[in-house]
Amino acid sequence: MMNSRLFTQLKSRPTVFSHHTSWLPRLDTIFLCRTYTHTTTRTKHSISPLASRQLHNMADDAPDGGGPLPNPGVGPGSADKYPKELEWQTRPPYRVVSRDEFGEVKWKGGCHCGRVTYELNREQPLKAKYCHCRGCQIVHGAPFQWAAIFPKSDISFTNGSDGLAFYASDRKTTKYELPTKVSCAYCRTPIMDEGRNMCLLFPGTIHFGDSEEDHQAWKKAFEISCHIFYGQRSLDIPDGKQKWSGMDENSDLVDDYGKEI
Repeated sequence: MMNSRLFTQLKSRPTVFSHHTSWLPRLDTIFLCRTYTHTTTRTKHSISPLASRQLHNMADDAPDGGGPLPNPGVGPGSADKYPKELEWQTRPPYRVVSRDEFGEVKWKGGCHCGRVTYELNREQPLKAKYCHCRGCQIVHGAPFQWAAIFPKSDISFTNGSDGLAFYASDRKTTKYELPTKVSCAYCRTPIMDEGRNMCLLFPGTIHFGDSEEDHQAWKKAFEISCHIFYGQRSLDIPDGKQKWSGMDENSDLVDDYGKEI
């Protein structure tokens, strides 16, 4: 019989979900925003086949120098001590690194409840976009997704993978399989989408100071360059930014009100 004191201690602890012991990473071609693939079994909540075909890849769209980034997490004292299915924990952005190795911290961020925190060592993303596709609207419960593209090595989670939840939306599984959506396992704040080489970090989770100067610096650093899938927008945004009806560089340019230019 369980010791009564131990039972009381266990009962008083908050439930923490830890799925990563069974996650098997996939290193194949990814499509981060292909979130609702059309299946043969349709439910009343399924997204339409047309919207499914229009969902897209943003992370692999970013420049990556022609190949996968180096894997600093693999080597003596790290990956060789992990079982194969957990090797992803030894790679950025989940590998816990020293301050000297990571470099100067430019930004800090985290979830709503504070259990998940991360740091950035790059001042500005490679690119930032607003995505108006239906997949992003549904997953975020918002009119659009604001995403900033960073190489994985630019991000470091303070506690590694602890406290994180994953959702591979194209396969609708919570196993760690790329591409995957990353959120806090407790408060469910969306943190980023992780692709093969890049992460689509959500700038709303990045902290900035209380002054107006700090606020403006944050806005400038993560200012978008364009809108994508503007043809599926839920509202007009007359900001003068470049707008694509679908994926950028691979669809028609439209004006602030969706008319072809």
